[in-house]
Amino acid sequence: MNPSPSFADGLSAGAGRDAHADGPTGGRLRRLIAMDAAGMAVVGVVYLAAASPLGSLFGPGTVLVAVVGAAMLAAGAGIALVARLRPLPPGAVFGVIGGGVFWILLSLAALALGLLELTTTGLVWTWLQILPVAVFASLQALGLRAHLHAR
Repeated sequence: MNPSPSFADGLSAGAGRDAHADGPTGGRLRRLIAMDAAGMAVVGVVYLAAASPLGSLFGPGTVLVAVVGAAMLAAGAGIALVARLRPLPPGAVFGVIGGGVFWILLSLAALALGLLELTTTGLVWTWLQILPVAVFASLQALGLRAHLHAR
C-alpha cells in the first residue's frame, strides 16, 4: 500500500463506501471515470442537438460537429461501462486514459496542421476543450497508480 495519499486519493473523503470490490482507491477512480463519461456524453448531446449553430460558430460546419458529437456520445457510453465494471480492470482504465491522450494529440495535430477551418471562437474552444480532457486523463492516471499500489 502506498503510504502517501495522492491528489486522486483525496478527491472525496470516505469514497470507499461504494467500492466493495475495489477498496477506497477504486471507488474514487470509478467516480472519476463516471464523471468523465457524463461530461463527454453531455457535450456529445449538445454537439448533436446544436450541430448547425455550433458548426457555424466554430467554423468546421454542421457535419463535423455532428460526427464529433456522435463519437463523444458513443465514447461517453463506453467509458460509463468501464466505470461500472467490478472490479475495475486496469487495462480498461488504461484504455480510457489512452483515449483522452489520443483526443488531446488529435486536437493538437488539427490545430498545428491547420486541418480545420476554425473561426477565432473555434480556435479558442479547441484549446479550451483540451484542458478538461488533460485534467481527467492526469487524474485517472494518478488514480490508477494509487489503485494498483493499494492492491
